Amino acid sequence: MFRQIEGLPADVLAVEATGEVSHADYRDWLIPRAEAMMGKGPVRMLYVLGAGFAGFDLRAMADDARFGQRHLHDFSRIAFVSDHGALNAIVTVFRPFFHGEVKVFALHDLEKARAWIAEGAHVG
Repeated sequence: MFRQIEGLPADVLAVEATGEVSHADYRDWLIPRAEAMMGKGPVRMLYVLGAGFAGFDLRAMADDARFGQRHLHDFSRIAFVSDHGALNAIVTVFRPFFHGEVKVFALHDLEKARAWIAEGAHVG
């Protein structure tokens, strides 16, 4: 499931994934929030795979891939925070395909990721 991370500027979509992330989590929570924000302009995203993250179901992985492909140019910055080596490597491999900046951070660097994603963001 996803939960919103509070305390960041209005153009930052900040989410933490915990437990197993499902197709319904993408369909009903993440995609509607992200696309609503994208209607106002480029989005900065803080995406945290928290300590309790247990993985994605198959449909959620497909949702993530389709969503990312559809919105390659709609993110100005993405901070991906995780201690999952394989997922960090996948994000790193796909980094050149995104229009904006993408950085991968370890969980212990969450505050650095928050600071980086908020740098120059629109407040309000």
